[in-house]
Amino acid sequence: MWIAVGCALLSLAGSARAQQEKKGAPTEVAQAEVVKAALAELRTALARGKSEERIAALEKAAGTRDASVVEPIAKALGDGDPAVQGAAIEALRGLQRKEALATLVGAFERDKKLAKDAELSARLVKAIGSYGDAAAVEKLAAAGIDGERAVVEARILSIANVRSTRSVELLVELARGTADEKVGAHAETIRLALARLVGEDLGTARQRWLGFWSERKKTLEIAVAPPLLPRDMQRRWDMFWGNPSDPGRAKPRGERGNDPEGKGS
Repeated sequence: MWIAVGCALLSLAGSARAQQEKKGAPTEVAQAEVVKAALAELRTALARGKSEERIAALEKAAGTRDASVVEPIAKALGDGDPAVQGAAIEALRGLQRKEALATLVGAFERDKKLAKDAELSARLVKAIGSYGDAAAVEKLAAAGIDGERAVVEARILSIANVRSTRSVELLVELARGTADEKVGAHAETIRLALARLVGEDLGTARQRWLGFWSERKKTLEIAVAPPLLPRDMQRRWDMFWGNPSDPGRAKPRGERGNDPEGKGS
């Protein structure tokens, strides 16, 4: 009898699974139709739509999160309207797919027209940095601290978005190999980037950064979870990346540990 009951239960379980699979199938079909429609709309908009229509189509295509939309979105990077180009960059950023990252890095390395537009270049670097990809960040760091302020800021904060000792090394090497006036112009940004990585406020003096790295490079460990930052620093980080404001994430002055401006130092 127990064998019969067991067989009956297995049969019911198999039937339930089959029903679930049948229920799941239309969802996959529906998603495929959504992607197909978004692709068709995007191609039409890019071919003959107005700027606002091209932007709307790019946003819709990015919303599918499908790999097949990467190539047509990439074509919009060469659009004649900077607003559409910017929308294409944001679409590739929002996809968070390796194919999209490869497209962004390719544009960073080869698209000279984008590089000449400071706003678009900064958005491109930021989009690459949002992936937190170590290999991509190496390429950003290779560009150094030359260029427009917003572009350099995006490079520095993108490096800090990869939580590794190598990121600390990249930031220190950028500071070491750059003229004093250029480092000074970006000292607050480097300060924020280092604090985000090491959990300590190392101030804005290059010699202190170099000394910290010299002393700690062999033993330094970067926590997986980012540290709590002082309110002003946390606010700046969140504003740059477009993170939701979370007052509970910030530490009041006096609870900052090694903060040269606080009571904890």
